[in-house]
Amino acid sequence: MADGLTGLTEEQRELSRTAARLLADAARKDPLPPDFHALPLALNRPLWSALGELGLLGLTVPDAFGGAGAGVLDQCVLAEQVGAAVPAVPFTPTASVAAVLSRCAAVGGGAAAEVLAGLAGGEIVVAPAWETWPASVVPGRRSGALTLAGSAVGGTLGGVPFGMDADRLFAFDAAGTPLLVDLAGRGVRRAPVDSLDVQEPLATVALDGAPAIVLPAIELPVAELLTVLAAELVGTGQRALDGAVGYAKERRQFGRAIGSFQAIKHMLADRYVQLDAARLLVHAAAKHLDADLDADLDAADNTSDPVAVELAARTALAAASDAADAATADALQTHGGIGFTWEHPSHVLLKRARARRILLGSQARQLEAIAAHILAG
Repeated sequence: MADGLTGLTEEQRELSRTAARLLADAARKDPLPPDFHALPLALNRPLWSALGELGLLGLTVPDAFGGAGAGVLDQCVLAEQVGAAVPAVPFTPTASVAAVLSRCAAVGGGAAAEVLAGLAGGEIVVAPAWETWPASVVPGRRSGALTLAGSAVGGTLGGVPFGMDADRLFAFDAAGTPLLVDLAGRGVRRAPVDSLDVQEPLATVALDGAPAIVLPAIELPVAELLTVLAAELVGTGQRALDGAVGYAKERRQFGRAIGSFQAIKHMLADRYVQLDAARLLVHAAAKHLDADLDADLDAADNTSDPVAVELAARTALAAASDAADAATADALQTHGGIGFTWEHPSHVLLKRARARRILLGSQARQLEAIAAHILAG
């Protein structure tokens, strides 16, 4: 039954509650922020396994490939909870890889199907080499980072998320060919590097004739990838805002709670409205995508408009990126001096929002992409 306020079904609300409980339990063992001396972090293996056992890593993966076959809106509900918790697991990177591998497997990619099953079950970690992905997803891509000669790949990647923990690497070569590389195989060297996002460690990966599996060429599900990443950002921004509101109610100055001061309450109210609008845009984009997928099942009724679907996704991402950036910055400011200390989680949330902005492009670049998409359509 749909909720008139949120537009979510009871099953989706239960998915959100289940994920929140699981992530809260993990946070009690690994609270934010992490110990400074423990950096760089390693993958939270117990949480990763738990997500796999519950079928949450393969939520939108088709049943035929070991997933749950759920919709994009379901994935966004889950991504928002993960974005709020900011655990040391590559959830949205994995969701992006799973979405692409699902399409590779559907057109006859046996290797893709095999890896997809392990990914969905939490048995393996497949890291995306974001810097090689097409500019439609990652504007700052390095198109010539990897070169393919036969079935051997060479090149150096500057920052692979959870690259020290990953079992496989998903990348594109200079010609845009999708590849899978076994990171435990020959011709692979890895080393940790500093990361702005303390909860998502990075590693350099140098490949020197490493064996690669060439996957079938497919059309990237750009709208789905951007929508799920936007949902994660909404969750991060919401956690920052909730923390700021709670602090503003308790912290007192001049005999009053600081939340009673206009400079604080108006700022936080603006962030609430901004995040709520971004969430509505994310859900609208996800519903566009789910309707599009349903239409694909019945070609006779397929009236989907790919231009409108991708436009909805890019609009949601631009709104979510801006809202998360503003909410995390204002939340840190609301906390005053304590917000600038390592011991407070404000900086973790701010760094996640900024790291995603570096990955997905600035607000100006995202708006430019929207304009270009409208003109091209």
